[in-house]
Amino acid sequence: MNKNEQQSTVNSSRRNWLKSVGLGAGAVALTTSVDSIMGDLRAAGMQTEHFPSATPNVNDGLIRLSSNENAFGPSKKAAKAMQSELLNLARYTDATVEVLAQKIAKQEGVSADQIVITNGSSPILFGYADWITKNGNKLVTSMATYEGVPRGAEFMGADVTYVPLANDMTFDLDAIEAAVTEDTTAVYVCNPNNPTGSMVDAEKLTAFAKRVSKKAQVFIDEAYIEMSDAYPANVQSKLVAEGYNVVICRTFSKIHAMAGQRLGYAIMPAEQAKTMGGMLRMGGVNYLALVAGMASMDDHENLDTMRSRIKTEREKLVKVAKELKQPFAPNPQGNFIYIDTGMPHDKFAEKMKAQGIKVVGRTWPGYDSWSRISVGTPEETDACVKALKAVLA
Repeated sequence: MNKNEQQSTVNSSRRNWLKSVGLGAGAVALTTSVDSIMGDLRAAGMQTEHFPSATPNVNDGLIRLSSNENAFGPSKKAAKAMQSELLNLARYTDATVEVLAQKIAKQEGVSADQIVITNGSSPILFGYADWITKNGNKLVTSMATYEGVPRGAEFMGADVTYVPLANDMTFDLDAIEAAVTEDTTAVYVCNPNNPTGSMVDAEKLTAFAKRVSKKAQVFIDEAYIEMSDAYPANVQSKLVAEGYNVVICRTFSKIHAMAGQRLGYAIMPAEQAKTMGGMLRMGGVNYLALVAGMASMDDHENLDTMRSRIKTEREKLVKVAKELKQPFAPNPQGNFIYIDTGMPHDKFAEKMKAQGIKVVGRTWPGYDSWSRISVGTPEETDACVKALKAVLA
């Protein structure tokens, strides 16, 4: 099968997949009773009278390596910043949003009016999908990539072209550029890519974005960029500063370990930021997330340590994949690996669950035997390694 036939097959299977899973594909099944977790919280000395009876319980007894969460937790300085502001939640946060925007602008070498801050990066991703439908309705991206923008765009009726990955499982920038026409609205590049963890060479990506952005806006999702070995050399925010038609998206959910607090931002042309910012921010951004985010940004020692700890755990998964002779996406740069398990992905997920490990229970079209596995704490990753040996040996 040639690449064009492969792309057509993948596009068709992906549309069918989207219909079957809908927008709730990431929902987590919760199995342990609410009464059980309430008892655990009370035993730990926590007051629970204010908890609603339907409080979700994620303590299902499994080691969760399915959602690329940062198991090491947020900076202690971020936690302290939140604690100190618990009594200051009565006001809306527009002024604080501007403070964080100025801080990000200084770090990224852009202007504050080019920054949009939201409750997590998801509003940006789905808001951008909506922007695509209103500005030409055509997106080009890669197969086996994060679904936020392409899934949202397809859901809203956009025409999405999926280009096969390169042989090294990175974005095939040459093929993507060849697929871009004068009618293309946007190009989506996730770097490091989720689920593969692979990165595009920074200089090649910069040159690509400069060329392609003359035809279509280039959206670069850098959710995992701070985890990459060559950070900050891999970042592309300079393209926005230099006036190119480029959007950069970041999140505090990954290296900052604030997935539960919801904080993300995008850097884009100022006029676009003004329009999208007003639409996406709505009533404002979570105040505790804002103060925690600023504290975490300043905790450079913690970020350096986090990068090192994540790499150590990631290398454990790479090592066991090599030992078991299982193909995997080379040189992963996020907090996960992408591995060919040699069996249907759902069967693999069931086998890992029996070993006490939760991994992704679905896969990306065209990669039915592949699974993404997140790193955890040293103890969690070690347990995963043991489970992989039991399941795949």
